[in-house]
Amino acid sequence: GVELLSNICRHRQATMLQGRGNAQHIVCPLHRWTYKTDGALLGAPHFPENPCLHLNKSPLQNWNGMLFSGERDIAKDLADVGVMQDLDFYGYMLERVQVDEYAFNWKTFIEVYLEDYHVVPFHPGLGNFVDCDDLKWEFGEQYSVQTVGIKNALKKVGSAAYGDWQEQVLRYHGGKLPKYGAIWLTYYPNIMVEWYPGTLVISTLIPRGCDACTNIVEFYYLEDIVLFEREYVASEQKAYNETAVEDDIICKRMQQGRKSLYQRGIEEHGPYQSPTEDGMLHFHEYLRRNLAPHL
Repeated sequence: GVELLSNICRHRQATMLQGRGNAQHIVCPLHRWTYKTDGALLGAPHFPENPCLHLNKSPLQNWNGMLFSGERDIAKDLADVGVMQDLDFYGYMLERVQVDEYAFNWKTFIEVYLEDYHVVPFHPGLGNFVDCDDLKWEFGEQYSVQTVGIKNALKKVGSAAYGDWQEQVLRYHGGKLPKYGAIWLTYYPNIMVEWYPGTLVISTLIPRGCDACTNIVEFYYLEDIVLFEREYVASEQKAYNETAVEDDIICKRMQQGRKSLYQRGIEEHGPYQSPTEDGMLHFHEYLRRNLAPHL
């Protein structure tokens, strides 16, 4: 199987490689300890013989073409996902990775991601692409899935960016409608896998503090789209990022409001609208279940 090779030198625990590229060997810049690409220590300058300190390795788990590290059994956690076949990365190519920095708590991002109540009032583009009245939820102990249909057969446009995207979707599919408008899987606590026509997106959310987080977004497309349909790729990412900017506004407003209440010693919890906020409720139950033993 595939293994994850540590990038931390065994001598003084410094990180070694940065960015991306190709290398024949892995060399620590601090003291020139040199490793093979399989992690074996090749040389330790001025030591009479090489210490038996090879780079650490950890096995990775493969689920639908995605590789996961960690102790959880991914296959078991996601075994009952009903749309598993639609989230299969076979035949897809990585096209782009972008890193977005946000000035709000990571849980706020997940809360907004897990509710469709705001889509129509706040996302004119997305709200005319997907039909949140055609919403199906799936829940497991470690995940939730939202599946939404296509809105108005893609005949109505809510923004210029989504208008271009809808045009590309209809053209690529020969005028026929895709199976869904979108699929949004959240693997708790912080990984999201999204399906759009011809597109798969992985988002990994990293907390940076109580009021900051980083989202690493990976865009994958069917191989022929990456190679020959550049307008399709560009329009999809433009529409996607339009929605991301709108979500940023929502999350910042929630962060500001909650911080203001906290500073005044006030704690508020609004009601959940069902079914559009069922995912948020499920996430809150997950948090309480996992945090309670540590409080």
